[in-house]
Amino acid sequence: MAEPGSQQAAGRQWPVEHQVVEGDRNGPSAWFQYGLFRAAVALFARLPAGGRRALSRIIGELALRLDRKRTRYAAEFIAQALPQASEAERARLVLAAWRHLIEISLEDVRFNAQVLGPRLNEHFELELCDDARRLLAEGGGSLGITPHVGAWEMLPTIWSRLNRGPVYVVARPPRNRPLSRFIQAAREARGFRVLHRHGAVESLTRVVQGGGVVGLLLDQRARGKTMLAPFFGRLAHCERSIPLLAKRLRRPIVFVACYRTERPFHYRLRASKVLWPEDLARLSPEELLGEINREMERMILATPEQYFWLHERYRNAPTRAEP
Repeated sequence: MAEPGSQQAAGRQWPVEHQVVEGDRNGPSAWFQYGLFRAAVALFARLPAGGRRALSRIIGELALRLDRKRTRYAAEFIAQALPQASEAERARLVLAAWRHLIEISLEDVRFNAQVLGPRLNEHFELELCDDARRLLAEGGGSLGITPHVGAWEMLPTIWSRLNRGPVYVVARPPRNRPLSRFIQAAREARGFRVLHRHGAVESLTRVVQGGGVVGLLLDQRARGKTMLAPFFGRLAHCERSIPLLAKRLRRPIVFVACYRTERPFHYRLRASKVLWPEDLARLSPEELLGEINREMERMILATPEQYFWLHERYRNAPTRAEP
């Protein structure tokens, strides 16, 4: 029997044909690693919620000590974002970042079996601002922006149920090809489709002009042609193409985050703000990027213990603006 998400997806008109978003590493070693992953998933799936939390703490503490580079990135990032936090609070958030990454990964592989189906809506609490309700009622193409906070992998599942048109997300696949195929199939069973990060601008344009929504994660360090803008008070390399494209498309931008709650497989979706075409027209690309960053900061600070602090956000960026 097909997954409920795939049944819904089959009845939609998709502006961009299905893309295979796969890694480039294949061969015996890749399949061996994939087999280990599937075996670990099967083992973890049998653990009760308390066992998964205990395991995440053990693995998180090991990762914190073994991966000193990412741990250092997290400590520096948190110090920049939360300058008033005590040293103990910063250390707690570094460990929380590792634990959250592990817990959300374990939760993700069981999400389809636990959540998809006729009672899917019961797994989500909705907090929609008036503009977000208007956007969903009117329909039409838009861009959805979220940072790596909370249950970002689960967010498109409920948004694809709320939104009239098709939902896509832009992603970079894992290098391991069989694993990337497994992940894409699991994601698309939830009712949305995946666009490859490379060459996404053309596909993104077609989706939005065709009445669909494209979800974007814009809080990590951009590469290639970038634009410098403050992120938590310090200059960072940001995606240059998105504010330029948003102004050209003249379609709304909605800011949405999906947070985990205390209950297993239960989430709180918060759509906090919409920038309408008339708002975009008044902003320069630099001003729009600043507005995007400020709203992502607010979404992160709502639950900093659920944020992915582990990437080097400020690499190769100047510490202050040029005079």
